Amino acid sequence: MIYDYLVIGAGPAGCICAGELQKKSASVCVLEKNPEEFRKVCGDGISDACVKILRSMDFPMDYFTEAGAVRIQKYIHFTRSGVKYEDHLKDSGKEAYGLARNKTDAVFRRYLTCDRGVKIRYQCPVSEVSRRNGVFELCGLKANRLIIAAGASARIRINGRNLIKPDIKRPAGISAIIRAEQLSEPFFMFDYKKEYMGTYAWIFQVGDREYNAGLWLKSEQKSLHEKFRFFLKERVPDFLGTDFTFLREPKGAIMGIGSRIESKEDSVYLIGDACNSSNPLDGEGISLAIQDALRLSREIQ
Repeated sequence: MIYDYLVIGAGPAGCICAGELQKKSASVCVLEKNPEEFRKVCGDGISDACVKILRSMDFPMDYFTEAGAVRIQKYIHFTRSGVKYEDHLKDSGKEAYGLARNKTDAVFRRYLTCDRGVKIRYQCPVSEVSRRNGVFELCGLKANRLIIAAGASARIRINGRNLIKPDIKRPAGISAIIRAEQLSEPFFMFDYKKEYMGTYAWIFQVGDREYNAGLWLKSEQKSLHEKFRFFLKERVPDFLGTDFTFLREPKGAIMGIGSRIESKEDSVYLIGDACNSSNPLDGEGISLAIQDALRLSREIQ
């Protein structure tokens, strides 16, 4: 068969877009390069903004609870001058969750396959796509249209021509997964300390005694590890104590990938980090990727 759409990438953007297109009776298949349980470096938080978008489309939020998500009780912010303020979510009517990224992706994939009936093919890496007589061919499948939701790793060529021009100046991030005793109620911590010389640092609780700690740098990427070590020494002990261990050693990631070349293929659409929809100022990515997916699904077909 020839699908109406092939979606490359089974993250939040790809799953939501594919699900919305299926609602419109389009034939869709999703391709994911990684194994089903693969855990990305970042994206372990479901913010209040993201929850609002999902609830507006009647997404089954109980899937997050069933996956073991931590209900976040407060946001903690430090300004550049070191002033601390807190936002207690219950008092402000907000809702947010911490959940490991592999479990977050599993929630969106459960929605796509169980609720929407769309198939996901795992371990299908895509780097080369051919197009003949208006039909795209990849991984033994065919489609009239192609949606790229492959995040910051979307290095794809169509008929031998690059689709995206990489931008080496995009912000770089680093994070680690830390095991520590829970010292307070579940929280998201955002630290804009000027010494980081970047956007912000964070600590997200994502499970029982499990935390994601990291930072983004807008510039001076060569100092990424140095700034992270400073963060581990100067701020992390305030929240996780000094007796913590790494469940995953620090790893880096690029936020966004570049810009689409001017000579573009028609019937090819980019969403999420693949088109830099994430916000380098505050790191918000999942909610913006979902917004991007909803927008595209409304505009096409």
